[in-house]
This record gives sequence, structure tokens and C-alpha cells, in this order.
Amino acid sequence: MNKDFTQELFKFVDKLKNQEPFGFGRFSDGEIRILQNKELILSDKGIKIGDHENNHGGSRPIYDQKHFDPKKHSWVREKLIECLLYKQDNYYKGICCKCCLSGQHGLTVEEEFEQQLDLAQAKENDECMTWSNLFLNSNYPLYLEHVLPYFFNYDVYLIVNEHAKLDKIPFPIIKDFRVGNNCMVNDIDLIDKLKKEIKDNKIKNSLFLISAATLTNFIVRDLFEFESSNTYLDIGTTLQPYLQLPSDRRYIQGYWYGDPNGRKDLMKKCIW
Repeated sequence: MNKDFTQELFKFVDKLKNQEPFGFGRFSDGEIRILQNKELILSDKGIKIGDHENNHGGSRPIYDQKHFDPKKHSWVREKLIECLLYKQDNYYKGICCKCCLSGQHGLTVEEEFEQQLDLAQAKENDECMTWSNLFLNSNYPLYLEHVLPYFFNYDVYLIVNEHAKLDKIPFPIIKDFRVGNNCMVNDIDLIDKLKKEIKDNKIKNSLFLISAATLTNFIVRDLFEFESSNTYLDIGTTLQPYLQLPSDRRYIQGYWYGDPNGRKDLMKKCIW
């Protein structure tokens, strides 16, 4: 691929600096399993992907739990594919790179990577395709230094878990919206509430920061189509320490708490 992990980050820094509206949704490992139509369970008992159970993967706190059942939630996968297929100028889709894919669930790393592109009907060098972990690993310190400061230049609307606390967020927030457990299933109606908020208050040229698991993809896609003068940014878990939500993500542990394994991730420059 002709894209560089760090240079790609600064492409979005420039957009924020110039207040050029865009949408960015991340299709990470959980979204991959949904796209593969495998049952996905993240619970207080561990992780289950298809027939594979990993009770050593650690329990998940209530705000980090989800359950995708292909028999009950087929519409979730259909909606996710719709988000991956959607094309609009300045709408970006972050997918997993080969160096961060596992290749442990019935497909090789190369097959998983190509599967994502096939579902998106895209090529790896397409402008709209980028890394799902663009703000993570070696880019995380750059994200905090170069991306976060531009949040001060916007009217910010925040979509986060109901357990998040906002008193340590370093930038002003106009309004926050909350999601609960397994929000991709249980809080889908939030999209209509956000559309009403945008329409009723004529919200334009604002920034929506979204940390709502797979529901984030739906919000980014639907709201960018609804009102493309705003920026809709999937921030994942990058602000967890500010939101006072404990996180076992290694890049968080490495940066904020000095965990040796996490510090290794902070030196990792992802490749395509």
C-alpha cells in the first residue's frame, strides 16, 4: 500500500485544522467477526467467537460487553455491511491491517484482509480506505498531541457509555448522549434522536466524538449522510482515561500506566 501509517494520521489532522467536515468509522476486530457472521460474545466470563471460547481473554466490564447472535441480530450485520459499502466524499472507513489481524478463525491473515476489501467493494489504495487503528499503537501519542487539541476549535457533541464521567475531559462539550450495554442492539434508536437534535438545533460545522462500539459505525454513516457539514469521528477507546473508564487495551496501559507490553505497542507502526 502506498499509504504511511503516520502520514495518514496527519491527513486527518489537516482536515481538523482546516475544519473540513468528514466521517470516519472504524471496522475493528469485533466488527470483522460480525461481518464474518460469527457469534460474538464479550462478557464478564470471557470471549466467545463462533465455536471458539477464550476464557483467558479476560472478563469484560459492563460498558465493554456485547453479544452478536447471527440468528437474532442478522440486521446488525446487514447494517454494518451497508456502512462498509457506503461511499461519499470525505467518508472514510478504517479496516484492520494485516499486521493486526489474527488469522486464527478459519481464514488466513491475507484472506481476512481481502475479505474486508471485498465486502467494501474497494481496493486497498482507495482514498476512502484507511486503518481501523489509526489513532492507536505508535500513532496514539501523536493523536493526543496533534488531534485532540483541535477538538477545542469545535462545538463538541459526545456520544459515550452511560458509565463515563466527564469532569476530566480537557475540552468543552456542548452536549453528551449516552449508550448502555450492547448498544449496537439496544440503542439503535439513538440515531433518530441525534438526527432530531441536529435538525431542531440546526447543528452545522460541529464535531461529534463517538465511542459506542459497533453502534458508532451506524451513527457515523447515517449522520454524515444526513448532515455532511459536521465531522463525525470514531474515537474508540482513545479517551477512556479522561472518561474515567478503566481499559485493558494495551496501548492505554502502556501510555498511561507504563505497562511493558503496552509500551511495545506504542512503538508499533502498523503496515498494510
